[in-house]
Amino acid sequence: MHILFAEDSAMIAKPIIKVLEENGHRITHVGDGLEAIEQYVAAPPDLVLMDVIMPKMDGIEATRRMKALPTKKWIPITILTSLSANEDLVKGLQAGADDYLTKPVDFQVLIARMQAKQRIVDMQNSFFGVLDNVHEGILTIDWRGNVQRFNLAAERIFGYSPAEVIGNNVKMLMPEPYQSGHDGYLRNYLAMREPKVIGIGRKVQGLRKNGEVFPMHLAVTQVDSPKGMQFIGLVRDISQEEADRQRIEHMALHDVLTGLPNRASFNNYFSAKISAKKPFSIMFIDIDGFKPINDQFGHDTGDQVLIHIAERLSKVIAESGFVARLGGDEFVVILSRAKTKDEIESVAKDILSELGSPMQCDGNTCRVGASIGAAIYPQHGQNEESLLNAADNAMYEAKRGGKNRLVMAG
Repeated sequence: MHILFAEDSAMIAKPIIKVLEENGHRITHVGDGLEAIEQYVAAPPDLVLMDVIMPKMDGIEATRRMKALPTKKWIPITILTSLSANEDLVKGLQAGADDYLTKPVDFQVLIARMQAKQRIVDMQNSFFGVLDNVHEGILTIDWRGNVQRFNLAAERIFGYSPAEVIGNNVKMLMPEPYQSGHDGYLRNYLAMREPKVIGIGRKVQGLRKNGEVFPMHLAVTQVDSPKGMQFIGLVRDISQEEADRQRIEHMALHDVLTGLPNRASFNNYFSAKISAKKPFSIMFIDIDGFKPINDQFGHDTGDQVLIHIAERLSKVIAESGFVARLGGDEFVVILSRAKTKDEIESVAKDILSELGSPMQCDGNTCRVGASIGAAIYPQHGQNEESLLNAADNAMYEAKRGGKNRLVMAG
C-alpha cells in the first residue's frame, strides 16, 4: 500500500517507517497536518497514518479536513494516540478517523492492522478496477444532486478528473436547458416520486469540459443506502452511433456524387408540398451537351461536370427552393416563391446563365446548357403524377424546340 504517514517526531517515525517498508509498503512521511493535507491531495494514498499532536495543524483537524475532501475511493485514516489520551481518541474518531493505534506502537499489532487494511484496499481496488474498465461512465449522485463517484470511463467521456467533479452538482455535466431545469426536476421527483429519467433509459445531451455538447444515453437508478437516497447514473457516449445513423440517413436521401437530395428525398418533399395545397412551381431540368463530354473526356470528367452543375443550381436556388438530382443528367427544382410565369422565367434565366458558363474539369474546358420544363400547382396538375408529367412534357418540348431554354406547361 501507499501509506501517508504524518508524524513530527523523527525518533518515533523512523522505526515505524522501517517496519512498514520491510512489509512491502511505500511510505510518504510528513511532519505536520498541513503538509499531510497537501500530500493527500497531490498523491492520494491508500491509507493515512496520522499522529494526533503535531505543529501547524494537529491530526484531528487534518483528519476532519481530509474527510471533507472529495475522493474517488474511500481512504481509511488511522490515528496514533497515547494510551491515556482517550479524549483525543474520541475526537479523532468523531473527526472521521476509521481506526486507531496507541503509542508506543506494538509492531505486531501495527503489521496485523496494516494487513487487515490491505485486504480492504485490495477489495476496493478490485471493485474500482472493474468500474474503471467498463465502457459506460458511472456516476453516483446524492439526493442533493452532488456527484459522489466518477469512474474512469466518465472521465474519458466528459473530460473532467474526479477531483473536478466530485462534490459538485451533476448539472455541470449538462448543457442548457437541462442544466437550469435539473434542480427543479430533482425537487419534484423527491416530492412526487414521478420519474422522467430515473428507471427509464433515454437519449439526452451531455456537456464536456471543453464546452462540446454531445448525445449520450442515460439510465438512472435510485438506491436507498444508510447515507440516504442516492442515484447511480449509467452514461454511454453515443456520438459515433448518432454520426453513423445520420450518415446512413443522409446516404439514403442524398445523391452520393453531388450531395443533392436524391429521388427518394424529392418524392417525400414533393408529396408534402402537394399535401399542403398551396401554390408552388416545379422545374424539370435535363442537361444539354452532357453526353458528348462523357464520350470525349470520360466518365471522371463527366462526374466533375455533374458536381459543378449541382453546385451552380444550389447557388441559384439557395434558400428559395429545393434542388434534387433524379439520376443521370436529370435534375428537378421546386420553387415555393415562384408561382407565376414571370417569376419562373426569371429563375430559369439565372439557371441558364449560371450553367452556360464554362467549367474547368480535370484540365478540360466544358460547356453545357439545359432544357427546362416548368409547371405550376394546381394550375397544371393537382397530384404528383400529373404535375410532374406536365413539367416533363414541357422539358421535352424545350429540347425539340432548340434546347437551352424554358418551356412552360400548357
